[in-house]
Formats: sequence, structure tokens, C-alpha cells
Amino acid sequence: MASQLDHQADMLLRWKSSLLVLGDPYSVAAWKHGATTPAHVTGLALPAVLWCITAVVQVMLSSYGYWTGSIPVTLGVLVNLRKFDLRGNGFSRLIPSSLGNLTRLDYMDLSSNSLSGHVPHEIGMISSLTMLNLSRNSITGSIPGIVGNLTRLELLDFSSNHVRGSIPPSIGNLIRLKSFNVTNNKITGPIPGSIGNLKRLELLDLSVNEITGPIPGIIGNLERLELWDLSSNEISGPIPGIIGNLERLELWDLSSHEISGPIPGSIGNLTRLELFDLSNNQINGCIPSSFWKLTSLTTIALGSNQMNGILPLEVGLLSNLSYLDLSSNQLTGSIPPEIGQCRALSFLCMSDNLLTGPIPQELGNCFDLSDLDLRRNNLSGTIPVTLAKLQELYNLNLSYNSLSGGTSFSVNTRVSLDHNMDTCGCMTIVYRRREFSKVDSKNKSLGMVSIWNFDGKIAFQDILDATDCFDEKYCIGVGGYGSVFRAELQGGGIYAIKLLHSAEDCTDEKAFHAKIQVLTKVKHRCIVKLYGYCSHSKCKFLVYDLIERGSLASNLQEEQLANELDWLKRITIVKDVAQALSYLHHDCGTPIIHRDIKSSNILLDCDFKACVTDFGMARKLKKHSCSSWSTIFAGTCGYIAPELSSTMVFTEKCDVYSFGVVAMEVVMGKHPGDLLLPFFCRTEIHMKLNDILDKRIIEPKSDEEKDIILLVLVAFACKSAQKPGQQWSRYIKHSQTESAQQPSS
Repeated sequence: MASQLDHQADMLLRWKSSLLVLGDPYSVAAWKHGATTPAHVTGLALPAVLWCITAVVQVMLSSYGYWTGSIPVTLGVLVNLRKFDLRGNGFSRLIPSSLGNLTRLDYMDLSSNSLSGHVPHEIGMISSLTMLNLSRNSITGSIPGIVGNLTRLELLDFSSNHVRGSIPPSIGNLIRLKSFNVTNNKITGPIPGSIGNLKRLELLDLSVNEITGPIPGIIGNLERLELWDLSSNEISGPIPGIIGNLERLELWDLSSHEISGPIPGSIGNLTRLELFDLSNNQINGCIPSSFWKLTSLTTIALGSNQMNGILPLEVGLLSNLSYLDLSSNQLTGSIPPEIGQCRALSFLCMSDNLLTGPIPQELGNCFDLSDLDLRRNNLSGTIPVTLAKLQELYNLNLSYNSLSGGTSFSVNTRVSLDHNMDTCGCMTIVYRRREFSKVDSKNKSLGMVSIWNFDGKIAFQDILDATDCFDEKYCIGVGGYGSVFRAELQGGGIYAIKLLHSAEDCTDEKAFHAKIQVLTKVKHRCIVKLYGYCSHSKCKFLVYDLIERGSLASNLQEEQLANELDWLKRITIVKDVAQALSYLHHDCGTPIIHRDIKSSNILLDCDFKACVTDFGMARKLKKHSCSSWSTIFAGTCGYIAPELSSTMVFTEKCDVYSFGVVAMEVVMGKHPGDLLLPFFCRTEIHMKLNDILDKRIIEPKSDEEKDIILLVLVAFACKSAQKPGQQWSRYIKHSQTESAQQPSS
């Protein structure tokens, strides 16, 4: 009973810390642990105490994960509430209609819970709302038409629910809207013409639904649009020429529809366009000449259409291009030598076309090329020897052509030259299936298995043998994207094998391979080495260095292990993580955002050196920019930067925020919880260092105290500021200087 009361007391104190109260008429600020028996507070009846404090203007319980049950109906009495943030918890059941009483509310985030049922029509009464985020729940029903009353909205997010029905025409009333996201639902019907009224819209994500009908010409009114994802719906008809008005567009995904007709020439106006995906449609005609003037393009995906014509010389103008897929079309003519001017090219697929002539030797100038697929064409001549000099090339498929000759390729290159005139090549790191009973006992033809970026001595079967076909007894951890197994191979090496949950989830296989290719180049003493990726038709896994001591989280949670982490070790661990992040953001060629920095993704070796791991969430950044283009939610509750709830754009600052949380966790020995709340980060809030230090280890020495104070200041700076600021930069320089002074191991 006593422990239950203590738990209730903790819950009350967390609620207290989340509240911002005008006047504090009930002396909530005076509540202290042990000052009274929790049972005296009306048996933890939150409606009787907290929900009835009408002076409350802010409730913030985001990213804790502590809270379950339903949102109290009596919430409606908080008539002065302006900000209501419950994201990242376990709230379930219905959204109470009493929310309609909160007429002063301007910010409501209920994302990442387990809420169900319909959105109450009373939501439409909160006319002061500027931000409404209901994403990642189990909400059903349709988007209520009364949402059109929320004319001050700037962000509206229903993504990743079970919403049905059509987008209501009243959406056109939201003329201040900047971000509208309904991806991953079951929305039907056409795109309403009223959407053309949303002239301030910057992000429009309607992907992964069942939307039908044409692209309305009125879409040309959205001249501020930067990201438009309409992929995986049932759109038909042509692309209207008025899309040339969208001159700010940077990402445009129209893949997987029944869109027909040619690409309009007005696309040449979209000079900021970086990603264009029109794959898996019924596009015909030639690619317009104006298209090749879009020199900002990094990704072009036009595969699986009915386009004809030639690939022009102007393709060489696309100096930023890294991904080009023109496969499964009816392109004719030869591959122009000018394609060798696309020096950033890492993926080129032109398979299943009608191309003729030789493979240009200038492709050897594309030094980052990792995947070249020209199979099923009418190519002739000798295979250029320049291809053998491409050190990053891991997949070369020239089969079903009329090529001759051959050359010796890198041990890391997978080569297919089948059905050519007279070719010989070196196919490496390819293994036929042996017995794989525990993964699939029925399928007798599982296809190829390949491991890239390995030393060639470790085969697929060796890993199966070392883990007894991924038997549970070798499992040393389970995460959101896979289970980790310990594999001790016959050659003496010990590796961590991350078996990805469900091979079917890797739908964009080629893009995933390209990403792995980048990550294998990451080399830093504080980042776990990723050796490569194994692709099998029934399982996929990543091969890492094994870091024996386990995660920082487990070392902090277990009493005995935590006692071994003295203050000097903890200070060094935080510096290691800071250096790893600085390297990813600034020093590894293409900048990378990790997106899921947390204590369980930081491993400790036998010498307590910290190594950052798990790049399942990682994304490449475009050069000269601080933002990535993913609008898919990622990260872990309790470590996520607050601005993600409104922008859904991952930047370096998101990693820095998460670093601040981890730094405080190292100091406190546990997740900082309430200290993440904004009013704890204000400069006028003072606290004694001893009040937050982990009490399980001896007090720090005087010189260690200085480092801890600096660490805490940096942690708060990382969590509170809009920009990490000079504190973060100075800390990086400080940690790098001290690291350079230490003897290398």
C-alpha cells in the first residue's frame, strides 16, 4: 500500500510540474513529496484537484510515456488553457467532447497515443487553435467538416490513423494553414478544389491513402508549397501544366498512381526541385527539354512508365544528381557520354529499355557510383575498363545485352553479365542457399544472398551457423527495427548481427542499399562500425562491431553497473557522444542526422568508451542545408525535440536536443523527466547541483565538479534554445581538445 501511495505522490508531482498556473489559487507550487499523504488528495482524483484549477494556462506532459487511461472529461473546466501537450504517452479511448470548452486554446498536441473513436465535432468550437496534431493514434471516422471553423490553424496533422471518408471542402477555409498532413490513412474521394485556397501552404502530404480523381488545376494556386507528397493513391489523368506556378517546390512525390499523359514542359519553372518521383504510373511521351535545366535535382525516379525518346546530352548539367531511375520505359538511342559529368551519381538504373550503342567509358568518372543496372537493353561493344576503377561499386548488372569483353572487378562488387555475347567477369560475395530451415523451411528457391562492404571472408552461411539460424539463445537485444544477435565466427571475429524485423518492410530496397552504402563509410572512434548489409529473400541483417559492455541505458539502470560509472567516466562518455555527433553533422562528407539519439543507442566498450549506434533512423542531409526531407515520425519519446510536433522536419538541432537529454540522464542516473519542461530551462530557474546528481556514486572531486557544471549548462542550452548556440560549439571544441591530449588507445 505504501509503495502505491508513493507512486501516486510521484504522479501528482509530475502533474504539478507540468502546469503553468495563473495566481496559483490552490497553492499547487507548494506541493512537496512527503509533505502530505497522497490519499489526502482525494485519492489521486485528478479532476477534483488539478482539472478544477481554472487558472491553469498550460499543461505539458509530452514524451513521458508515463500516462495511460482516458483524457478526463472534466478537462473542459480549464477555460484559460492555452497550450495542451500530451504527445508520446499511452492515453486511450475517446477524445472528450468537453475540449470544445477550451476556447482560448491555441496549441493542442495529442499525437503518439492510443486514442480511438471519432474526432468530436466540438473541436470546431476552439476557434483560437493554431496547431492541432492528432497523428499516430487509432482515430476512426472522417475528418469533421467543422474543422473548417478553425480559421487560425497553421498546422493540421491527422497522419497515421484510421481516418476514412473524403477531405471536407471546408478545409479551404483554413487560409492560414502552412502544413496539412493526412498520410497513412484510408481517405477516399477526390482532392477538393477548395484546397486551392490554402495559399500559405508549405507542406501537403496526402500519401498512402485511397484518393481518386485527377490532380485539380487549382493546385497551381499553392505558390508557397515546398513539399508535396501524393504518392500511393489512385490518382488518374494528366499532370496539369499549371504546376509550373509552384516555383518553391523542393520535394514532389507522385509515385504509384495511374497518372497518364506527358510530363508538362512547365516543370522547367521548378528550379528549386530536388526530389522528383513519378515512378509506377502511365506517363508517356518524351521527357521535356526544360526538365534537364533543373540543376538542383538530386533524385529522379521515373521508372515503370511508358516514356519514349532519348536521354539527351543535357543530362550532364545535373551536377547534384545522385539517384537516377529511368527503368522499365521505352527509351531509345544511346547513353550520352555527358552522363559522366554527374559526378555525384551513386545510383543509376536504366534497365528494361530499348537503349543501343556502347556503355560510355565516362561513367568511370562517377566515383561515388554504387549501383549500375543496365540489363535488358540492346547495348553493344566492350564493357569499359573504367568501371573496374569504381571503388564504391557494389552492384553491376549488365545482363541481357550484346556486350563483349570483361574485366576484373573489386571483391566487393556483385556482377551479373548473363546472356551477353562473350563476357567474363568476376562475381563475388554471392552465395547459393544452403539449409535455412528456421527462417524458411518451405521455400526451395530463395534466390541470391549478398553481403556488401565486407572483407569477402565472411559468408551468409557462416553467420547462420554462428547464430544457429538466429536462435533466441544468441539474442542480446531487441529494438524497434530488429533483434541483435551475438555471432562468433570461425575465423575468430565477434560481431553484432541486427536482424531486421520483417524483410517485407524494406519496400524501397534500392534507396535502402544506397543509404547503407553511405553509412559504411562512417569512420569514427565513437561510432559503432557498420561493416555492411546482407540481403536475402527471406531475411535481412546489418553487420556491426560487437561492443561487449552493453548500452549506456542498461549500465545506468543496473545498480552494480552504475556504481562502476564514476564521474570521470561519465564526463568522458558525454564528451564521446558530443564528438560523434559533431562528426556526423560536419565531418563525414555528406552530413547525417541520427534522429534517435538516446541512452539505449549509446554502447560502452570494456574501457567505458562510448560508441553511438543504430542508424536505422539516420538520414543523409543535402549539402549546404540544415534540414532533411523526411516527414515520417522517428525518434523516441522523452528524447524528441519539441519543435518536431509542429514542423515535422528533422535537423541537426534535433540531435543536439536529444544529446542534452542524454547528458542530463548521465548526470542524474535516470531520465530527467520534468527537467525537460520549458520553465525548468529558463535562466531564472536556479537549482543546487547536488539536488540532481546521481546519489549512487561518491560525490565528484573539485575538478570534476567544474566539468559537470559545464555539462549541465550545455545540456540545458541544448534543450532550451531554438538554436544550440555557442554553448554547444564551445563544448565540442572543449571535448575535442581534451581528447587530443589523451593518449590514443
